[in-house]
Amino acid sequence: MVDSFHNSKKTHSVQYRLNQLRNVYFALKDNGDEIAEALEKDFSRSASETRNLELGTSLTEVVHTMSSLHKWVQPDKVPDLPQTMTCPVYVEKIPLGVVLIISPFNYPLLLSVGAIIGALAAGNCVVFKPSELTPNFSKLFTEIMSAALDDDIFYVVNGGIQETTALLEQKFDKIMYTGNNMVGTIIAKKAAETLTPVLLELGGKSPAFVLEDVKDKDLATVARRIAWGRFTNAGQTCVAVDYVLVHETKKAALVKHLVAAVEETLFKDVDENDTNYTHIIHDRAFENLVKILKQSKGRVVTGGTHNAAAKYIAPTILDNVNWDDSTMRGEIFGPLLPIITYSNLDEALANIRERCDTPLAQYVFTSGNTNRNKNKELDTILTRIRSGATVINDVMMHVPLTSAPFGGIGNSGQGAYHGIYSFRAFSHERTTIEAAFWNEFAMKARYPPYNEDKDKLFVASQRRHNGKVWFGRTGDVPKNGPSSLFTIWTGIAGFSAVLFYVGAIL
Repeated sequence: MVDSFHNSKKTHSVQYRLNQLRNVYFALKDNGDEIAEALEKDFSRSASETRNLELGTSLTEVVHTMSSLHKWVQPDKVPDLPQTMTCPVYVEKIPLGVVLIISPFNYPLLLSVGAIIGALAAGNCVVFKPSELTPNFSKLFTEIMSAALDDDIFYVVNGGIQETTALLEQKFDKIMYTGNNMVGTIIAKKAAETLTPVLLELGGKSPAFVLEDVKDKDLATVARRIAWGRFTNAGQTCVAVDYVLVHETKKAALVKHLVAAVEETLFKDVDENDTNYTHIIHDRAFENLVKILKQSKGRVVTGGTHNAAAKYIAPTILDNVNWDDSTMRGEIFGPLLPIITYSNLDEALANIRERCDTPLAQYVFTSGNTNRNKNKELDTILTRIRSGATVINDVMMHVPLTSAPFGGIGNSGQGAYHGIYSFRAFSHERTTIEAAFWNEFAMKARYPPYNEDKDKLFVASQRRHNGKVWFGRTGDVPKNGPSSLFTIWTGIAGFSAVLFYVGAIL
């Protein structure tokens, strides 16, 4: 595939890319029912969850990319003067080459398609490694994507650790991995051996803050949204609410509403046979979650039941959890929701920064102003906690956005994708200058022997402001930059100086 890419120009054609993306669209659209059925077999995923959370969002992403690609591929003009006066300067978006995409099990369609279409839109060839933990889906997805895409630009490697290890021995032009921090670290280390760039979408403990100013009338809505954000897909979601930090004055009422949301509406009467509730992906994950539950010092206020044969764990809420609890030692990635009470926000934030900093997402619920500049506590949280994303008064709603970057920071990942950010993630932005020969007279200043006039020309050409600036040595620098009048005047002065010294040299 590497030789095919470097010896062929076809992936550089926008028309070719669009046709391949079109094929992806219809492959997904025509096989939606089969995809949902495969995931139901893999971990009892509800067909509605698959259609709503994965299939619909994936189709939207493909259509958005196809409708925008003609704009994304256009070179960006470089405005620097006087360098651009005599020759065009622009930034091209060129393909990286051959990229490796390793996808996870929890949303295997969404988290595969988003990366694949970004790589294809940017003109790359793709080697794709689906998760071995969803065998029915991976087999089906391999078949439909291999049929939809040309075999010299898309190749699938199925298997487990052994196959992934073998893949990492190969040289790629970029590697994208979505999954846990441990494997992400291994991949980053291996990629570093060949200076291969990586895009890592990991996880972390994403908190939900319920501030003191939340009104009682809003708590039922807050609880419903948090419960959905924790227990959808049985909590096997990288941006799920991992734990709740609630002010002590709101805790009792919030817990009451959370229990009601689980028991009376969202997950009423669910058990191991319920087709509307996802099960845990494999025995090892199930056993780890049960161990966390049994070791927790928190009080189970709803749920707690589990069935090993079905790999089923009921939606479980644990009250009175402290920072040293078993549920707080790492990302839970399952249907357990610990509740931590705080009285002092600064102390709570200090605990987050010490124990579970840089979450993939953070959720803040407030009945106050949602503008951080007008809400002191909200601004404090957003300033102190570095997160991949922030959602105020809701959860996970940033995931399906096609025009906003999705990605982590620090331990939750590096790099971002979705829409144009996917295109940019899989492109190289190459500066290109189309120089001419006729302007050689103006280039003489760069050649030795040097003299005072040549030195002054260099200074004049490199400092368009002609040595004048809009800020002083002391005081505040104006936040909005120089005024329009200043820019025009200094530009004219600088350009005049360039002409003067060019004339002196000639």
